[in-house]
Amino acid sequence: MPSAARTNLTSNDVRISNDVRISNCELGEGTFRVCLEGTFIGGNRNQQEAACKRFKSEFRELEDEFFAMDFQIVDKTIEFAESWNDLCPVGKEIMVNKGTIHSSCSGLRYLVEPLIRRYTKFTSNSGWIDDSDEAKVRAMEAFSHFTYDKSGGQMIVCDLQGRYRPKRNSKTKSRFELSDPAICSRLCNYGPTDLGEKGIDSFFSNHACNEFCKDYWERPKGAQRWFPATHGTSMMASHMSHKLKLNHRATFRTNLQGIMEDNCGDSDGSDEDSDEDSWY
Repeated sequence: MPSAARTNLTSNDVRISNDVRISNCELGEGTFRVCLEGTFIGGNRNQQEAACKRFKSEFRELEDEFFAMDFQIVDKTIEFAESWNDLCPVGKEIMVNKGTIHSSCSGLRYLVEPLIRRYTKFTSNSGWIDDSDEAKVRAMEAFSHFTYDKSGGQMIVCDLQGRYRPKRNSKTKSRFELSDPAICSRLCNYGPTDLGEKGIDSFFSNHACNEFCKDYWERPKGAQRWFPATHGTSMMASHMSHKLKLNHRATFRTNLQGIMEDNCGDSDGSDEDSDEDSWY
């Protein structure tokens, strides 16, 4: 079975544009991180574009925990994606960015991965789902539903973002390319973006099964929304995680202390391996 990992291949060096005053080198900025443009040097991705994500100085103490958890989330998402790819309609396969950690000469650490251009947010980790009713959004909803069924109701992969890359007149199949997923799990095992049982419930309160879902997939009964419908990635302080259990009555507002949002994505444009005539 082909891997669903979209990696840096054999490229293990990168040139990072570190002057954030240059408008076209900063690809995105969130509450916690900034994403800079880079270029792979050597290896299979030589001279291809890279996304280089680092924490802002005031949040750098989060690095160790976040990077370690990020790789666990990505590995689990890749595992689910490989199972999804075995049964999904042709052209709806998923690849997931899996980057590597690089340190600059100044000691800053970056998560470096292949750049995704024409970046779209499909869902968040708090239950928000893009309301455009496009097939690519419905497929991403179905993938989250699939992960719930595949895990025996223990978790969902969510916060799905990246691009759908359609290919025409090409031997390469159309596919999704995703980055920075989150997992909501009943045991809250997946770090500060894991909104627990209430994250699972909030997704299903908004999800209507569609043509990509299977009738036999399980879903929780009586799901309700616990979070505001917000597009950003929410993070919960660990000391508040007890409030993410369904038996805790707390609901959440955007101004609640302890729940924070991060929007650090890649930018629009073209990609190193794009086929301009075949893109929407």
